[in-house]
Amino acid sequence: MRSLFEVKFPLVVKWDDKFTITFNLQKGNALEFKGGVYFLHGDNGSGKTTFLNLLALTAGDVGKGGKTGAGSVAYNGEAYNRPGFNHIRAAELRERYFCIFPQKVFFLPVSTRDNYIILNGSDRNREESFSLKEYPDLLSGGQQQKVLMDIILDEKKPVWFLDEPLSNLDAERRHYFWVMLEKAYKINLRTAFFIDHWMGKEIKNDRHFCFYNTLQVVTENRQKDNVPEIESRYIEIYENNVPLEFFARQIEEHLFLKPDAAKEMINGVLCKGLTT
Repeated sequence: MRSLFEVKFPLVVKWDDKFTITFNLQKGNALEFKGGVYFLHGDNGSGKTTFLNLLALTAGDVGKGGKTGAGSVAYNGEAYNRPGFNHIRAAELRERYFCIFPQKVFFLPVSTRDNYIILNGSDRNREESFSLKEYPDLLSGGQQQKVLMDIILDEKKPVWFLDEPLSNLDAERRHYFWVMLEKAYKINLRTAFFIDHWMGKEIKNDRHFCFYNTLQVVTENRQKDNVPEIESRYIEIYENNVPLEFFARQIEEHLFLKPDAAKEMINGVLCKGLTT
């Protein structure tokens, strides 16, 4: 299977020559991300989100003539730091291939379909599935979460970046998320990167996930007239190249019993008890 992402280390990212993050690989000097799910596990502040942002083209020195520092990131053989690669090309890749969820989105006071067109309107056929009579800014918080997933999580895009996707979802929306993920993987989704603070122990003990490698993340904060602050942390990467069984188990574990269904079940049990 051809690699979707190839990352060469050390990967160095700088901000205004005052703050530097260096990603080193514990074993070897390159990573290949192919099909399946990749789970990043590490302490808060270890650099997991920054690493995903580099892959998703939402952070780093894109478009600066190949001066992103040592190392490189390439998607389908196209290096982000090649000469001529710029923010326009980065936006094209994101729109065509990447789903990034969750996102900070403010719904506009227009229909659900118009919000889709503004936020992710790249598919004319998909556009027609959204209502012209529903207004997301008037919906409850839970309903807005579902609309946001419908808009952002595009089953036709081959790469999903999921950074704490479950943290603000209630039980029903968590179940809906796993159903969407399973459906997308059966259609066109090939690779999903996943960060979740609460699922770390479960992933590490899951027989379908294998330890892949460890990133050492060194941060250097250099402020004027101060001694540089240097910290080192670690991110463990686990991979599951056949994740459908994992998705199915998550769907079962997050199965949400709607109040009406629960009421019917309880009434059925009571009626059965009265007749026996």
